Amino acid sequence: MNERLKNYGALVFAGICFGTTGTAQALGPAGSSPLIVGAARLLLGSIFLWAIHICLKTKSARIGSVELLMGGASVALYQISFFSAVKSTGVAVGTLTAIGSAPALSGILSFLINKEMPSRRWLTATLITTLGIIFLTGAKGFSHFNVTGVLLALAAGGSYSLFAVASKRALNSGISFTEVMYKIFGAGAIFLLPCFFFEKSHFLTTRSGFVMALWLGLVPTAIAYTSYGYGLNKIKVATASTLILAEPATATLLAAVVLGESLNGYSWLGVAVVVTGLIYLSRD
Repeated sequence: MNERLKNYGALVFAGICFGTTGTAQALGPAGSSPLIVGAARLLLGSIFLWAIHICLKTKSARIGSVELLMGGASVALYQISFFSAVKSTGVAVGTLTAIGSAPALSGILSFLINKEMPSRRWLTATLITTLGIIFLTGAKGFSHFNVTGVLLALAAGGSYSLFAVASKRALNSGISFTEVMYKIFGAGAIFLLPCFFFEKSHFLTTRSGFVMALWLGLVPTAIAYTSYGYGLNKIKVATASTLILAEPATATLLAAVVLGESLNGYSWLGVAVVVTGLIYLSRD
């Protein structure tokens, strides 16, 4: 298989893994604090990422302190801003704004910081996939809208973009993708450790709560970001951020199959448009 297609495939697979997050949370215990869920995800995810790094026995130089702090702080801030945005302005608006803004913000930040120039095909594909996300989100309806929630969602999109740029800087310096991922997520987990002391986290002691945290740490974090790091190693940040837009399409399909949510015409159209955008980009 062409090396470029392997990298593209790894990023799409990462997006599919990311798409299981919402379903896992829906199947978890009711009333779980989103902040604790995010903190537990980072803590368990960083442990699993470290285990993957050890198993793969990848050797490299150490990640720089600038990239480590930038990436760790961005990962931690994403958890706080995204879950707060969803709580403030609803799942539809919060998700659309955060996920939809990430590719554009990644393109801008990667150009300003890493001097990566996005391609015209990336711009077209990003417009197509963003249109698909609008259809997917509109199919579920917009619950309520407020400026604070939208700003928090934009902060989430910016945080994710900054994480991607920091990761790419580290990869460009010759550091292995497994070391970059486990150390950045380890730093993010340390930043969020105080959350366990200021919030109730009793759901982690329940069976369903532990299984949910375990899944979030393993699949949409450890497995997903190992695959993401592998793909990002040879792909521009902006392109990578568009390819992982397989996430909302996956989340929509899982909600229908696992949670029994009905899909209307806008849902199917959204899935089709997102897939079209990803296929178009993969032909770059």
